[in-house]
Amino acid sequence: MSYLTGKVFAPRGTGKTRRLWIALLLLATALRLPAPDWDAPATEAGFAIAAHPDERFLIAVAQATPLWGDPCATTPDFPYGHLPVYVARLFVMAAPSVDPLITLRLFSGLLGVLLVALAGAWGRALAGNHGAAGRWGALLAAALMAFAPFPIQQARFYTVDILGAIFASGAILAATRRRWSLAGALAGLALACKASLVWCAVVVGLGVWVASWGERVASHEKRVTRNEKRVTRNEKRVSRLLSAVSCLFLAFFLASPWAVLRPLTAWNGPMIQAMMASGRFDFPYTRQYVGTLPFLYPLAQMMLWGLGPATTLLGMAGMAMALRRRRWSFTACLAGIWTLAYFLVTAGLYVKFPRYLLPLYPLWTGWAASACVRRQKIAGVRWRLAAPSLVVTALLGWAQVSIYAAPHPWIVASRWMYANVPAGATVAVEAWDHALPVPLPEGDAERYTTLTLPVFAEDTAEKLAQLTTATREAEIIVLASRRGYGALARQPARYAATLAWYAALLREREVIAFGRCPRLGPLALSDDPLADAGLAPPLSLAERCGTRYALRLPHLDESFRVYDAPMVLLLTPRTPRYSMSPR
Repeated sequence: MSYLTGKVFAPRGTGKTRRLWIALLLLATALRLPAPDWDAPATEAGFAIAAHPDERFLIAVAQATPLWGDPCATTPDFPYGHLPVYVARLFVMAAPSVDPLITLRLFSGLLGVLLVALAGAWGRALAGNHGAAGRWGALLAAALMAFAPFPIQQARFYTVDILGAIFASGAILAATRRRWSLAGALAGLALACKASLVWCAVVVGLGVWVASWGERVASHEKRVTRNEKRVTRNEKRVSRLLSAVSCLFLAFFLASPWAVLRPLTAWNGPMIQAMMASGRFDFPYTRQYVGTLPFLYPLAQMMLWGLGPATTLLGMAGMAMALRRRRWSFTACLAGIWTLAYFLVTAGLYVKFPRYLLPLYPLWTGWAASACVRRQKIAGVRWRLAAPSLVVTALLGWAQVSIYAAPHPWIVASRWMYANVPAGATVAVEAWDHALPVPLPEGDAERYTTLTLPVFAEDTAEKLAQLTTATREAEIIVLASRRGYGALARQPARYAATLAWYAALLREREVIAFGRCPRLGPLALSDDPLADAGLAPPLSLAERCGTRYALRLPHLDESFRVYDAPMVLLLTPRTPRYSMSPR
């Protein structure tokens, strides 16, 4: 990996370029590393509630699995590759007395900085590897990646996605530099993170074939027949392909050995995930994608809160400009194949989690940088394009970072419940969402009687009776995030009675809101999940965000909000049986 990014940091440039790179990487680090305990109470250092379910799941598997052991032996149908588990296991072994979630988040933050460096390498490659165009392209692409809100968020979680994105992006970059052994090894490591990254290996193999088209064969000889050229070219292709495939298999076997030794058990979980992604399995956490448009929905989410509108559009423009050229460079050709192929395969799925497209983010910022860099005799930057893009992206990134300065809403809501709801009270929580209150030094959830609301079950008489009982008996009904009503609103005919129950709750009960929305000073930037679900908001968006003003955005994927910035609603009776203090 150091070879791939080395040319970015050591161009034939000036000391000023190097100083800009140092400042940029330090800034990227400052945006990603602070506050790894963003979901932990300040009074309990080293303890976190693991708001992202994949984080605690991976750590639990790592704690139960010996180093280089089989994760499926302890966790049947494990859905990912084994490499992220082994990395987590190393952290567990290195610091057994420390919550590994905190250390792994710091590690993920460093991976996020490496992703910024890879974006710079792609910016240099796509804008022109030599001279001022390459230097400006590298800096601009890295800056866009450093400030983009979604990469900042993903660097705050330890999941398989950021690790897989680094290996996949690095593999394609190595292939553009014709380092076939390295490309194969990185593709194998990407596959050891997620089975869906097998397309990276396919593109590397295609790159071996494409690379030989423009090469001169036996140029030292004066006369070479066409058949001899074809034979020599095919020999090179086979040799390079064997080198890439052998390194891929070796890296994959070392990083995920049980996928080879016990394939029937190891590949069952990824197959279930593949069927889930294609829509063959109906899980509650995928129902938010009912009716969403393939290709357009993921692109719109990337534009709204992934890379931001300016960078997303510039990336599309840079790719279109490359395709319009009469002569393509091998780098642009392979980068275009990977971008289009992976986007078409992934964005066309039924399940469209934004993190699925994270392997494309370094290339996308590289394409955006190439659209802003001039390659004429006097190389420079089209600042009319670059400057607004940087400003818009930086504002979105700063808004994303702002949420980590405030306590997590689940912690604030739990503290309110411990202070205002007496022991023995009945609390109703939604199934498939995080139960509140969370354990804190102020109290424990066992002091309350908990009812689970089966909101994702089919609308039957039994379900409606349970909801009615909860409405009558529960002192507090907890909506910990938008997961329930936000997803069910995608199927109004299927969940008509449940949605009517939600609407009645909001009309008949007092609503106390706890949120930490991305903000720029007194202005919150957020979509309105209640209004998007067709429910009448009892409080304004600014009141729910806890700010003076709010700018309502179009509908955002729940992945952008439910982990680190959920909007908690506590529904209390208008005439409670106990005294309450305001928020």
